[in-house]
Parts: sequence; structure tokens; C-alpha cells
Amino acid sequence: MFDTMQAMSGEYMTKVECQEYLRISKSSLEKLVKEGLPRIKLDRKVIFRKADVDKWLERKIQGKR
Repeated sequence: MFDTMQAMSGEYMTKVECQEYLRISKSSLEKLVKEGLPRIKLDRKVIFRKADVDKWLERKIQGKR
């Protein structure tokens, strides 16, 4: 299961870490999730894989979906 050491390595981010990484508000992150930002649900926790977030953003920038 999700391990704190993995989060600390930078591979995975919590919601707050993802907000900080993207420099956006909680509501903006929720909007991006509704638009398809990849996330991993672990019981009640939601985490984001940094590589997936970066890849998704790159496709958005290039206008690809």
C-alpha cells in the first residue's frame, strides 16, 4: 500500500502537495480532476503520481487529449 517513504521521494504527491506543485487552489485541483487529471484512490486517500500529472499537463498544453 501507499508508503510515506514513496511520498517523500517525490514520486507520489498528496492533494496538498499536488496543489503546491501546480501552484493552484484546492478548488482548481478539484476542477482538473473532473477534467481527467490522473489520480490514485486508496481507500479515502487520493494521491497523484508526479509523472502522470506532468504527462497529463503536457498533453493539455499541446492541445491533445
